[in-house]
Amino acid sequence: MSSFDQNPDLLERYAELQGARILVVDDNQSIRVVVRRYLQKCGVQITEASNGEEAVEMALRDQPELILMDVDMPVMDGLTACRILRTHASTRFTPLIFLTGRDDEERHIEALSVGGDDFMPKPFTPPVLVARIANLVHRHRAEREVDRLLRLVRQYVSQPVREGRASADIETVEATILFSDLRGFTATSLHEDPTMVFRAISAVLAKQTEMVVRHGGYVDKFSGDGMLAVFEGPNNAAEACHAAQEIVSWASTFEGISFWNPPPIGIGIHYGMFLRGDLGGDSQREYTVIGSTVNIAARLCGVAKALEVIVSDAVRERFVGDLRCGEPEYVNLKGLSDQARIYRLAGEGAVGSAT
Repeated sequence: MSSFDQNPDLLERYAELQGARILVVDDNQSIRVVVRRYLQKCGVQITEASNGEEAVEMALRDQPELILMDVDMPVMDGLTACRILRTHASTRFTPLIFLTGRDDEERHIEALSVGGDDFMPKPFTPPVLVARIANLVHRHRAEREVDRLLRLVRQYVSQPVREGRASADIETVEATILFSDLRGFTATSLHEDPTMVFRAISAVLAKQTEMVVRHGGYVDKFSGDGMLAVFEGPNNAAEACHAAQEIVSWASTFEGISFWNPPPIGIGIHYGMFLRGDLGGDSQREYTVIGSTVNIAARLCGVAKALEVIVSDAVRERFVGDLRCGEPEYVNLKGLSDQARIYRLAGEGAVGSAT
């Protein structure tokens, strides 16, 4: 009678294995039968392979939560199969326990050096093997949950905070601010289905975020249909302009939203000094940017028409490469006593001045 049969509490201890997908790889069918019998008592879903070549194919296809693999097998041995699996992103971190008939230090070191997580010498004690499997499956599931939560956090937390650059102190930054929003949003929201409008805004903001990040910026915040992005580092003004050109180029041909065809995005860009730090108190805090540079970028965005990018004189002075714009114009911006000199940025690949 087995330890499981003598002690039913063991089954409860390994209840977390219920539904776990495990690939058992051994050229000895008797070994596979023994492992299958014990694991199935815990509710495990078993798939089997008889050599390393089959194991690689099945692991890449089925994505098991753990692989139990013999070392010495025909066609392809377990060590070679493990090396191959560790080169694929989908199986790079899949827990893998080696079964080995050679219980010596050299074999154990070799098994771990190719990427194995654990090893069991043959003959093995089934309850001990199940305990090791349970520990690794539990760890793997916990790591996946942490990874899921980190990905979720990255969607809601600004880049400086994620990278550990956020400080309780207020810092002065000299960089470029890009502000965008959708023309006529209020009118659209009054006549279209609110849920559809919300989804449309989300899609447009998500696409803009991709382009901002691709050009070295980060999104500081969304505000309704608007986006505030920050560009630092070398050539930050030019990178902000390239991101804006890409956004407008994408929007001008995008036909995925029935009531915005194309999405009427307007963009304003300004370069200068601003403050970055924590705003708020213990109940709610936001790490963000404030200052006249931010405000002017927002005012320039307000001047821009649909599918148009307005840049300030400070941005125009920092043009590099093939960036082109039209003749200077003078406008009144709220909060400024003097007229501001602005430029309308030409599209991607434009040569000469825009008119």
